[in-house]
Amino acid sequence: MGTDQPSELSNLVRRAHAYTRRAEYPKALEAFSAAIDLEPADAELYFHRGNAYAAAGRHAEAVADFTQAVELRPDYAEAYHNRATAHVDAGDLDAALADYTRAVELDPEDPDAINGRAAVYSRQKNFDAAFADYETAAKLAPDTFRVFFNRANAHSSLNKHEDAVTDYTAALRISPRSARAYLYRAMSLEALDRTAEALTDLSTALRLQPTSAEAFWQRARVYAACDEHEKAVADFTWLLKLDPKHADALNLRGVSHAELGEHAKAVADFTRAIAIDPNDVAPWFNRGLSHTRTRDTQAAIDDFTKSIELAPDDPAAYVQRGYAFHELREADRAVADFTRAIDLRPDSGRPYFGRALANRRKGDLHAAVADASAVIERNPQSDSAYNLRASLRHQIGDLVGALEDHQKAFEIDPDDAATLNHLAWIRATCSQDDLRDGAAALRDALRACELTNHEAPGYVDTLAAAYAELGRFEEAATWQEKAVELAPEASKADYESRLTLYREGKPFRDPPPAEPQV
Repeated sequence: MGTDQPSELSNLVRRAHAYTRRAEYPKALEAFSAAIDLEPADAELYFHRGNAYAAAGRHAEAVADFTQAVELRPDYAEAYHNRATAHVDAGDLDAALADYTRAVELDPEDPDAINGRAAVYSRQKNFDAAFADYETAAKLAPDTFRVFFNRANAHSSLNKHEDAVTDYTAALRISPRSARAYLYRAMSLEALDRTAEALTDLSTALRLQPTSAEAFWQRARVYAACDEHEKAVADFTWLLKLDPKHADALNLRGVSHAELGEHAKAVADFTRAIAIDPNDVAPWFNRGLSHTRTRDTQAAIDDFTKSIELAPDDPAAYVQRGYAFHELREADRAVADFTRAIDLRPDSGRPYFGRALANRRKGDLHAAVADASAVIERNPQSDSAYNLRASLRHQIGDLVGALEDHQKAFEIDPDDAATLNHLAWIRATCSQDDLRDGAAALRDALRACELTNHEAPGYVDTLAAAYAELGRFEEAATWQEKAVELAPEASKADYESRLTLYREGKPFRDPPPAEPQV
């Protein structure tokens, strides 16, 4: 009996370790338990069974076994270390910190315990203590991957990405095949706007770990941010093969489809994302945008309404629904939505711009001018706001103000074809003699037509008017004939009336607007 028991115990322990190495944890636990039955006072047996429990994700049982090990051997530093790790996995950071500290007290030269404690300090946001421990661990074990990797993670959480990249690079010199280190370094590189390097690291991570859903996710996001939407779609598609329920991937793949003009595919992706998580506002909002772009306005309104229900304090959905109501010529409802967006975000110019359009449609031109002015106050470089206010001023008879605003828009963007056309039209056709300038009109009209390859009928129409203002009627008629050819059917009669004038040697004069209102 006495000679058989040690042999039986050795065999059980040997089998248990073999099962553990093969990740056959139930069999390993059974063998370790049988060994403990034979030798219940052996601290190492509890230690090894605790490791098997931990590997199997059974953290409470692991903690219990490590506790038994340190009770049997109070100076068992490794058991304190591993119990600390089990506490971390179970989410009990305070208990983990106490155990790592005890392990360090028992073995001050063990870098693993110091590194583990540093990681806990990091998760507790006690970064001074964390970096002190990382420094000590790095001195004790300068060739240990996890010390530099964990310290890099701490730097990254503090948005100290240059330091993070340095430590991830040091970690990769030690372990050049770590897909996680490439992945995490890529995320810090992206934060530093070093996009090309980030993409290289993400591709390396995928070469090392071809089924890494996180690497596909991050690379797809970077591609999308770089407007490489076809590549983004490909990566999101691979990710969804690995994780078909990844709602965020469906949503962002939908965004990339939309950017590629593939709105049917985009709507399909947004709809799948909504089915997975109906309380996530993003796919509702994005589906509304795709409906807007395909002119399915009522569907867009429905989606923006749901977005507002889910996120009532976000002005974006109110703005988009306001534009949808504007498209349906429901001016009062549009004004109400833009006003609510302004209430939520009074420093934003966008809802004021939309409300200016809606007020113009209502015929409240002075309110529209006030809203356009509010946009300019919030964004003095908005050439579109100056052009909008100019058109409104023109409508109420303030021709001088209209010309000044178009000129201001030109100063902001001298190569905007629409602005050039506005300026040229007023200077060529204005009923107020002192505002006309045929030479300037021709210069601006030529540039507008050049920028649009002489394919915009309204711009060619303006060019003809500029030639007529200069008395060059033959050229005016030639260009007006082209404008008539380009014009949509509904506008041809208007264009042809000007062609008749030029053939008669007469310039066109825009009818005088209403008297300025005060």
